[in-house]
Amino acid sequence: MKRRLVVVGAGDFARELLWACSDLPLEQREWQDICFVDDNLEGARERLQRYQLSFPVIATTCEFSPSEDDVLICAIGDPRSKLNACERLQARGGSFTNVIHPSVAVGPGAMLGNGVIVTRFSGVGVDVHIGNFVTINSYSGCGHDAVLEDGCTVSAHCDITGHAHLERGVFLGSHAAVMPGVRVGAFATVAAGSVAFRNVKAGETVIGVPAKAIF
Repeated sequence: MKRRLVVVGAGDFARELLWACSDLPLEQREWQDICFVDDNLEGARERLQRYQLSFPVIATTCEFSPSEDDVLICAIGDPRSKLNACERLQARGGSFTNVIHPSVAVGPGAMLGNGVIVTRFSGVGVDVHIGNFVTINSYSGCGHDAVLEDGCTVSAHCDITGHAHLERGVFLGSHAAVMPGVRVGAFATVAAGSVAFRNVKAGETVIGVPAKAIF
């Protein structure tokens, strides 16, 4: 059994992640202790203390060297920051685990990478492909044959429909939807409440129904 869960990032989503971890059956937990790494050490410690969380913040992501007894998971929401931290730690030998809440339904043929987080009452449909370091927050759904490449962040109540394709580092705001077969380019953002009926270019931010580029 792994001895220590190292949570990368001590922002507000870390509390959601800890909550999800607390619901995992004991036999599924690969750790006994929990600690954090965060690039703002003092800010992270103050934030955890504010919410009466006594977990230690042991290092920045630049300083931390994972051991073979560590298992990692990332609580950073911003896709670029998440990928930078996770890929840096992975290159140093860090072993990332998945946190899939017990309420999540995962369909046959679905493939999940490493460092994947799927929280309460979400669904991963048939033959969905999910890359590394993807975060799917509560009550979101991924339809059949959808693809989510590395580093995507899907906020709560999102709908990724059949054959939709999110390229590397896409961010979906709460209640965003991507229609069937639509491709969202790398590091694009679909704003909260927006519906992407057409392909979104890499790096664009789109908003509205139908979603249109604003920059």
